[in-house]
Amino acid sequence: SLQVNASDSRGKADSKIVRGIGGSTSNAVKEMVSNASLGGWAGKQSVLIMDEVDGMSAGDRGGVADLIASIKISKVPIICICNDRYSQKLKSLVNYCLLLSYRKPTKQQMAKRLQDIARSEKLNIDTIALEELSERTHGDMRLALNQLQYMSLHTSVLKYDDIKQYAVASGKDEDISPFSAVDKLMGFEGGRLKMDDRIDLAMSDMDLVPLIIQENYLNFVPSGAGRDANGTARMDLLAQAATSIASADILNVQIRRFRQWQLSRSSAFMSSIIPASLMHGKREVLTQGERNFNRFGGWLGKNSTFGKKTRLLEDVHAHVLCSRIGEPTRRDLRLDYFPVLSTQLTQPLRIMDKSDAVRAVIDVMEEYSLTQGDMDTILDITKFEGRPDPLEGVLPAVKAALTRGFTQSLQSRRVKTADLLPSVFPGQKKVSKKKARLVTPEDDAEGDEVLKQEEDEGTLEGFTS
Repeated sequence: SLQVNASDSRGKADSKIVRGIGGSTSNAVKEMVSNASLGGWAGKQSVLIMDEVDGMSAGDRGGVADLIASIKISKVPIICICNDRYSQKLKSLVNYCLLLSYRKPTKQQMAKRLQDIARSEKLNIDTIALEELSERTHGDMRLALNQLQYMSLHTSVLKYDDIKQYAVASGKDEDISPFSAVDKLMGFEGGRLKMDDRIDLAMSDMDLVPLIIQENYLNFVPSGAGRDANGTARMDLLAQAATSIASADILNVQIRRFRQWQLSRSSAFMSSIIPASLMHGKREVLTQGERNFNRFGGWLGKNSTFGKKTRLLEDVHAHVLCSRIGEPTRRDLRLDYFPVLSTQLTQPLRIMDKSDAVRAVIDVMEEYSLTQGDMDTILDITKFEGRPDPLEGVLPAVKAALTRGFTQSLQSRRVKTADLLPSVFPGQKKVSKKKARLVTPEDDAEGDEVLKQEEDEGTLEGFTS
């Protein structure tokens, strides 16, 4: 027999076939699934069960790919079990498996099974008490059996009050996920929860629970709407929920910016409890092909993108200021300069000859002291969904020529921007003093003479190349 624990490495099998089952664990697995005769002598059918395939960590390199290869050549059935069907690690594996979805057992199903076990162990427990135990263990059969075993040490007759008392006494702190909290608040049973339970769920994660509710409350058909043929009752509840979420956002600003932590409970009420009380019910999809489960808060991704583009805008703004071609604010640069620069940096590449287009674009970049990264920032920020890509229609050969031309121009362009930033802006880290190599126009004889005189006097020290 072959046993692999969850802590064992599940990386790719050894490529040297001569090692066979004497190599890594993955070799033994592959040898077993590709050779039916290894278990044929026992007269029993073999099956390979791969549990928690979505838990393959970064240390299990090539594990999923090798599992797919084993499925292709396997002569025995392979059962793969996972907790998160939509994990990115399983994106390729699901194409080679038959998907069978399972749900947690209901409290009635668990109570029936626990009743059979209790009867075989000569325990006298009524169904209502077992349903309470099933609900408190959240569908975890192992935890329910542990509770039964613990209680059976003291008595063989258990009632509802006994189950409740034992469950509270031996219960452990529950680490509930934000998604589970939202499911309980927004589900059909959300309207029956006690206020203390709702507060505990809302404050289990003060950051993510409100964001998930805000992202998904439009998908719920509120139970309070009743028979709403024309949808007016649902729209009224949606408006009330949206108003509460907006008010909670104002409170959250006070909490985060001015450290008014005494408002946390009020914020939880307005951001989670009130919208959930208004909108709890059945969840439905709004677009075709949408998965019918709560989505992660999209604000986090948008905020991260906003922060990244703001930092890139700061870099471009500093470079433009150093070019001394103007003194625009960041707002002016984004709204007025970027659209024009986007056209000037891409239109020549589409309509002009390759060499002329590269020269024209590089001239614009040198005029504004822009780097290649700045050009990418400008084109990325001015790109909008539904509009053509700024570089659409530009041939790959022209793009390559622009990259080569810009790299070559770095050897001869004036030092205006990043290298001078420490001396332009006070308070930044100083750079080591080196002599800069400045290239001036060939026909400027007077400038050459002045430059030579300054170099002799050592006045150019402090610039970097």
